[in-house]
Parts: sequence; C-alpha cells; structure tokens
Amino acid sequence: MSTKTLSATGVGSTFAGSARREQLIDCAIDALSELGYPQTSIAEVARRAGVSKGVVTYHFPARDDLIWAVTSRVFDSITASVGSRIEAVAPARFIETYLTAWVDFYRDSWREMSAIAEIWVNFRDPRGQRHLGARTLGHERRLVESALAAGQADGSLRAFSPTVMAVTLKAALDGLLAQLALEPALDLDAYRDELLTLFESATSRPRRTMKSVAPRSAARKKEEKQ
Repeated sequence: MSTKTLSATGVGSTFAGSARREQLIDCAIDALSELGYPQTSIAEVARRAGVSKGVVTYHFPARDDLIWAVTSRVFDSITASVGSRIEAVAPARFIETYLTAWVDFYRDSWREMSAIAEIWVNFRDPRGQRHLGARTLGHERRLVESALAAGQADGSLRAFSPTVMAVTLKAALDGLLAQLALEPALDLDAYRDELLTLFESATSRPRRTMKSVAPRSAARKKEEKQ
C-alpha cells in the first residue's frame, strides 16, 4: 500500500498523530524526571519535542491532559511489568515475587517512577486535593492482602494482619524509591535481598526444633518403664 493511499484513507495521519502523542508523553516523562513537576510546562515539552506549543495543545489541550496521559502510561507499564508477575504466583512465593518485581521495575523504569513520584505529590485539583492517593493503590493492596491471607490459609505463613503487612510492604518499597533518588548507585540487588530476609522472617511460620521439646526428667523416664 502506498504512502498516498495511507494518507487518503486517514490511516497514515492517524499513525503519525499517535506517534506524535507518544513522543510528547516521552518528553513530559523526561521533564518530570529531570526538572520536576513545576517546571514541566507545555512550553518545556514542546522545546524537548522540537515542535511549537500549538502542536502540544493540539494533542493535549491543557497541561492536566498531558499529566493524565503520563499517569496512564506509567500505570499501564506497572500493570504489565509488576501486575503480570504477581497475579498468579503461589502464596508461599508471593512476597519474594512481589518485592522482586517492584525492584526490577525501579531498575528498568527509573524515569517513569521519578515522573509518577512528582505527579503523586504535586498534581492537585482546583480545591488543592491530590488527584492520586491511597485510593489509587486500592486494587494493588487488596491483591497483596488476598495473597497473604491465602498463604495463611494454606499454612505457609504465620498469623498476622494482612492489611498491616500489605501496607508495610508498600511503605518499604516507597522507602527504597526515596533512597534510590538520593543514591542513584544504590545496590538494588543487595537492598532487595535485605527486604526479602526481613519480610520472610516476619511472615514465615516458626520452625519447630528438638529444643522446643522439654527434656524428660530421669524420674519420669523411670516411671514410664515401670
């Protein structure tokens, strides 16, 4: 099919428009990650993309529209990279898989995580309320709670509050994200291993050992023989 035919049918222009839109989202992610939310303006995105402000506003009439597009892109990436790894994992291996999946995402998608961190704190509605908050993470937390409860049900995990543990797991990952911003050369594998040791120790059933069985006294042994 020729370029002329593509253009005539509108397919070519649709493809070009989609590609331009994705380019502008990429530029916005870069700006958010490098400059922060306040400096990520329509003008800055246009400068990075090498286009006029009018091209940006054609695809995203307001800055909020562009920020929502970035948010959607990052959340879709998280679903594909993290969600796909944790939804079908066995309860006994859930904590290991969950922490590892998030650490891998931090490693491979640092720009996206930096961008969403900026959006999380600064993107607000006209009343000053954050657009993103605890409710945004509701699905993920319910999934984690369900997996932990399943581990308790099958006996692989000890008794504890799945809600408290789910919140604490997420807080530990948020802490890692903050530390990574301060220390870009952080050894993520070593950090992940420490988290795994910590949370596996906190959730595993204690193993019974021979030391837990009280030794029988000599008198008791004599009584049993009689």
